[in-house]
Amino acid sequence: MGLAEVFQRRSDGSAEPPTRVPPPTPPSVAEQVATLTRLGLEPQGVTVADIEADRDAALLLRRHPYVAALHCLSRDGDGLTSHPRVTTIDLEHVVGPDSYPHLLRRLAGTAGTADLLEEVSGGVDQPRGRWILRFTFDGVTREIHPRLDGDRVDPLVLREIAEAVAGPTLRPALVRHGQRVSLAYVPPRHAGELQRVLDAWADLA
Repeated sequence: MGLAEVFQRRSDGSAEPPTRVPPPTPPSVAEQVATLTRLGLEPQGVTVADIEADRDAALLLRRHPYVAALHCLSRDGDGLTSHPRVTTIDLEHVVGPDSYPHLLRRLAGTAGTADLLEEVSGGVDQPRGRWILRFTFDGVTREIHPRLDGDRVDPLVLREIAEAVAGPTLRPALVRHGQRVSLAYVPPRHAGELQRVLDAWADLA
């Protein structure tokens, strides 16, 4: 008798149907806001009561814990709330050699390190199937080579690009939802926990 079969038998020897594991109980809006605030992402100009009073926002935060909250924080002032260290990236927005330099500058702006970024340029290496992103950050020049994939951002290098402009006092945490990625820069002591929280709820995104 195999191991799986052993655990599917009752004490009387009859077959027992697999037990469905219930999903975890989603945290409340207040719990999500408290956790994000503790991790360095306090919502700007909005309270828990304001969020709960917005039916759409409250519903999304309950259906997509933390992931929707992070997206709300990336709205750049055109939504319910925002945060200067959070942004959202469209994964289907690579239109040419300037797309990755634009993304790099945007991430540096989000991280607050734009003044350390210089000599940004983009190119393409068709034979190797790679884009070329060249830049100098804090005096160090480097290249990153994202994969050519139509108009899609290479997800394998997105974190590398984000980390390249994080500076010494911040680290990125990110989560994908559909064709977008929401990304936040937080102090290094919080980045690991924030990433674990986002990963834990990413399947509901």
